[in-house]
Amino acid sequence: MSEDLKSRIALVFRAEVAETGFNHVSVVHLMKKSGIRRQTFYDNFQDKYDLLGYTIQAMMEADVESNIDRLDWEEIIAQVFYSAELNRDFYKSVYSSQKEIDVIGEISRHITVLLRKIIKEEGMTDNRRASNFVTFFSIGLTYTMIDNLFSHHPLDYDVIADRVNSALHFTLSNHTSEE
Repeated sequence: MSEDLKSRIALVFRAEVAETGFNHVSVVHLMKKSGIRRQTFYDNFQDKYDLLGYTIQAMMEADVESNIDRLDWEEIIAQVFYSAELNRDFYKSVYSSQKEIDVIGEISRHITVLLRKIIKEEGMTDNRRASNFVTFFSIGLTYTMIDNLFSHHPLDYDVIADRVNSALHFTLSNHTSEE
């Protein structure tokens, strides 16, 4: 299956999950909406959980890895929070409706890629302390993003992204002053 077709199925899946909820989306319904045969779906995805993993990965790659060499890291963080806000219903449904795919882990894995690039750009040593920082900051950032989606008074994406960027600048400036 071509990446274009997989992307189209993921797009239909995202829209259906946002509209009806993860638990109410069936593979049969996705096949009809996508205009594909049963075998075409199962040649490339084991089930809707496999499709969910692919969808989150594709969304995060579009936000992080595809921008990593062309945007400043502050802009990428803003993009991640903007995308989360745009896909609020999707993320809320998949986070609260299923446990097979670790949504936090999938998202934070991509944030880790960005944080490692930041550390390298800042000329910091990627040692055990840096690795611990990357691990915990990426998980914390991801939980902050998900928590904001469930908030009764969510912050706008640019406000929360500014706070995350300020925290990173604070950490980086304090790290360089310790050296």
